[in-house]
Amino acid sequence: MLLAITELGYSRCWYEGHITDDDRICDKMADILNVPHNYELVCFLPVGIAKEETIIPKKKPFDKRAWFNSFPLE
Repeated sequence: MLLAITELGYSRCWYEGHITDDDRICDKMADILNVPHNYELVCFLPVGIAKEETIIPKKKPFDKRAWFNSFPLE
């Protein structure tokens, strides 16, 4: 979905709520979006046209971000 949104020329940002936040941002967003209280908002994906051009950070080389069968010895 993220790739399709980008290909269509829109911007997006994936947000996760309860997994990483102590302040339960998912509950605040659920209230704004009128999510029924018997549901839990786990993530949401706003889509739109960016006000400014998005700056994409450079990726680390593959061997610095992927390992097979063990962690690297550093």
